[in-house]
Amino acid sequence: MNRIKKLELEELQRIYNNHVIEDFPRNERRPLFSMEKLMKTGKYECFGYCDDGSLLAYAFYFLAESRQYALLDYFAVVPGLRGHGTGSEFLRILKGAVSAKNGVFIEAENPDSAKSEEEATLRRRRIRFYRSNGAALTNAKAQLFGVDYDILYIGLNGTDLSIKQLDHAAENLYREVYRPIYGRFCKLYTEDKSDEN
Repeated sequence: MNRIKKLELEELQRIYNNHVIEDFPRNERRPLFSMEKLMKTGKYECFGYCDDGSLLAYAFYFLAESRQYALLDYFAVVPGLRGHGTGSEFLRILKGAVSAKNGVFIEAENPDSAKSEEEATLRRRRIRFYRSNGAALTNAKAQLFGVDYDILYIGLNGTDLSIKQLDHAAENLYREVYRPIYGRFCKLYTEDKSDEN
């Protein structure tokens, strides 16, 4: 039977070494020691989705000090199980497990800045996945180490925020998450969509 599990430090280390380094390119990987430090201070939550002890998927979140919001840092389904609904099932369960009170922000690489049509297609597919599972595109955009991201948001516990509240929450969360590099290697900006609302 599939179940979600909040990971201990040793389990995070094992998943990082056996999966994260395979699933994410080097330039997108947070160093393991950074995750360990954040986890020890209660600012990082890690979950595994398992079936009889076998890992199906994993998700890591950065939690705001206020616990109002979280930023999804990593989300992946193990190879061989992708495209069969495992990710959607896991994300649905995660909504009730993450400690954030109001909602979760998600970074998805912007398709418009892709270097090839194949890469743009993959990025669009990721955004469709999150949107089909309850995430909404916000006005917020981010640039991290030269990579452009669209920011999505999943509200939790019936929390409904205005566009301005979402922009403000995203700005505060990014300043906290990326404190040492904010303004140099990390920029958050908004795209005015007021004429679309």
